[in-house]
Amino acid sequence: MKIWSAVVFFGWAAVVGAGAEVDTFTQALRADDFKAAGLGKLSAEELARLNGLVRDYKNGALAEAKREVALAAAKIPVVVEPAKKAESGMLAKAKVLLTPGTEIEYATVESRIAGDFKGWEGRAVLTLENGQRWQIANGGLYSTPPIPSPKVKIVPASLGGFWMTIEGVASRVRVQPFGVK
Repeated sequence: MKIWSAVVFFGWAAVVGAGAEVDTFTQALRADDFKAAGLGKLSAEELARLNGLVRDYKNGALAEAKREVALAAAKIPVVVEPAKKAESGMLAKAKVLLTPGTEIEYATVESRIAGDFKGWEGRAVLTLENGQRWQIANGGLYSTPPIPSPKVKIVPASLGGFWMTIEGVASRVRVQPFGVK
């Protein structure tokens, strides 16, 4: 393994030293940075995977995949038409292609606020008993005597976002899934 790493490292150094065109992240690194990061210990397959991750990150695919994972973690069901165009790359299976005319349907969320509800200030985050976390989207201030675990209902808003209705609160509040961009 050490011999293979040395071969990869010296082969990489020879390519960079010869002024070859830089195609990947690891090829763009200076030799001392490559060594200091411990990249010489990686196999050719591991280096290729690292380069693919950096490429996908630069292309925005990683951010999109994180958003999809956050939506799934928030347990917000999203129904979309399947992608019609096949893409290559490591994160291609983690993406959903939305084309004009694609209909997205969100399910209504019904749960309770975990613990006592006393209101919110600014862009507070409310945690529900089902594990979801929702952030107040339009800020503001609302105060109430403690309400033990009030029921909440979250429905899609007409122009994006969501409305939350809280048991014992006269008006609804605009919210967004916390951690989703």
